[in-house]
Parts: sequence; structure tokens; C-alpha cells
Amino acid sequence: MNTRTNYWLIIIIFSFAFNKGRRDDITQFAPTSQEVYPTDTILQSIEIKKAMIIIAHDDDMSAMSGTISKLNKEGWEIDVLSFHTENEREKAQIVACRTLLDRVIFFDLNYSQWRLDLNERKQEELYLPIEKEKFAITFNQKIVENELIKRVNIFNPSVVFTLDNKVGAYGHPEHVFISQLVLDLAQSKQIPVTYIYQSVYTPHMTESIMMRHSKRMIDWGLKGDSWEIAKKTYKVEGMPKPTTQIYITSEAIEKMEYLNSYNERERKTIDFFIPAFEQYSAVEYFKVFDREFFNMIKIN
Repeated sequence: MNTRTNYWLIIIIFSFAFNKGRRDDITQFAPTSQEVYPTDTILQSIEIKKAMIIIAHDDDMSAMSGTISKLNKEGWEIDVLSFHTENEREKAQIVACRTLLDRVIFFDLNYSQWRLDLNERKQEELYLPIEKEKFAITFNQKIVENELIKRVNIFNPSVVFTLDNKVGAYGHPEHVFISQLVLDLAQSKQIPVTYIYQSVYTPHMTESIMMRHSKRMIDWGLKGDSWEIAKKTYKVEGMPKPTTQIYITSEAIEKMEYLNSYNERERKTIDFFIPAFEQYSAVEYFKVFDREFFNMIKIN
């Protein structure tokens, strides 16, 4: 069961009506001319070309999928590890990833085994931010930790890709939990990782995309304060700022095929953080969004 199902179903129903017959101006969500970061050189220098994507949900790798496609073409061995969702979604993820990476793997855990507050919250509340201090009573960290250590050590990657551990892209506590756990285990040498690449957006991208989402929620008669609540809960101003960028225009077709391979419901969810991608061709869209951004952390 996916924690966002009911919440996103509401968004999807409204988005069909909202987007019908119109084409959004996506340039307003793109990086500004001042948002230029050092182009990554680390990945090219790594000898053992093995990367693992560790995320909470299947679609959490959407914003990094151009980079994954590039590495795949360069001969990297790539696995993606996420939690179980519905069978239909898992099948869709496997189809979506078939040209980008080698294996789609799921934690050998049911949702009720690692999320401890299912009886205390309504399903539509499970995506809401939770203070990190409460993670110990929200998640069964030990069983997730054991499973993660086992999976990562079997694969033995040089690089791990995750979302950020500060706000988890937009505040979902499961994003923050799994990304923080990966970082903690790497720093304590319990998983053999040299580099962690956290998928992030530039400050302008973050604020403009979240403002778009908030405005749509308000237009639909719903609360539009989720992003402000997330920042307040995690005591941050937003995602970590990028430390590096990777050009992905060469992967435009592959990335768009990946995004469009998901079921319709998931595509409407992805539209939340990759605005209006279904309204444009791959070449048009990724001429505007020509880079992917990361907060790269080297594990000493």
C-alpha cells in the first residue's frame, strides 16, 4: 500500500480538469541563469562502476532518471531498491526502469512491519512531515537497517543515489527517513559507499514548483500550506543546495520514456514535481530542464 494514495487521488482528479486543453509555461520552473553549479567529474573517475538507488517509493527516482540513463549507457551496473507498493505499481516500475538499469529490488518488508503509526493516523495523513525526533516511534528502524545493510553489502556499490535527508524533496517523512538512514550507515561504515548523490533542485526550482502546487491546492479548495509546514517541521529553508550538476539533454528521450512508462495515476503524481512533462515532447522539455542537480557527499 502506498502512503500517498488517497491524498494523490484527490490531486489527480482535480489535475485532469485543471490541465485539460492548456499548456503550462514550464520556463518559470526552470533554473535561473544564476543557478549554475560545478559540472560533475567524480562519476567519470570512478573505476568500479556500480551504483545503487535507494528510495522509499518507486517514483522517487524520477528527478535523477536522466543521470541514471547516462550511467547505464556508460556501462554502469545499477540496482534500485525501494519499499513494496501495490502489485500494479511494482509492475509499472519494473517496466519503467527496463532501459535505465539492471535490477529493480524491493525491501523484503511489508508496510506494517516498518511503519509503526498506521493505527494512529488516517491514510491521507501518512505523508505529512514528522519531526526527526519522533522517527524512533514512527519507523521500525532496526528491521529496515538490517535489510538495507544486507542488500547494499551484497551489491557493494561505489555510489548510492537517494533523495535528500533534510526535507526529503517536499517533506514526506519516509523520504527523509530512508535518506537519513543511508547517510548514517555510510558514515558509520556499515555499508560500503564512497559517494552519496542526493537528488535535489535549485532554490528557484524548489520554491516555484512548490508554489505551483500550493496554488493548485488552494484553487481546488484544499489547504496549500504543506510546503511551509514541511520546512517548519524539519527546521530548514528547503532542500540542500546543489553542489554539482549533470547535463542530461542527451538522455531526453530515455528520461521521457521512463516518466511516461508509469500508469496514468503515477504520471499525474510525477507531474507534481516534474511540472507538465506530459504536455511537451522530450526534446522540448529537456531543452528547458537540461540538467539534474545533486548534493554530493563524500564518505571519508
